[in-house]
Formats: sequence, C-alpha cells, structure tokens
Amino acid sequence: MLVAAGQFAVTSVWEKNAEICASLMAQAAENDASLFALPEALLARDDHDADLSVKSAQLLEGEFLGLYGEKVNVT
Repeated sequence: MLVAAGQFAVTSVWEKNAEICASLMAQAAENDASLFALPEALLARDDHDADLSVKSAQLLEGEFLGLYGEKVNVT
C-alpha cells in the first residue's frame, strides 16, 4: 500500500484550506496512493481558545468534505 502525506500552511479561511487539501489529494491519487494523511488538524489550536478545534469542525455532510468529493471525485 502506498501512503502519501501532505502538508501546507493552514489559513483561517476554511474554503482556501479545502481547495489546497483537494489539490494535494488529487496529486496523491494521481500517484496511486491508497491512503493520504494531513496532519494539519493537529495544528488547529489557539492557546487563548482551547475549543478552537471543536468550533472549527465541519459536518461530514457539509461543504468542506463535499468539496473534496467534487474536486477529487471521491464520495
């Protein structure tokens, strides 16, 4: 199994992050990766806002993951 990892500079705009993630996912798929991992969620923290990750979470049926299906043709 080929595993790929992607990393990028996370922004505060989730739409931009989603576009970057989709592009990285497409690159991994083009190279026949079976698994693609992004460690960025571990960086989504703020020392002044302990609940930032929870507040930033997206629904599985929401726009964030829906964008991946459209861009990478995954459901």
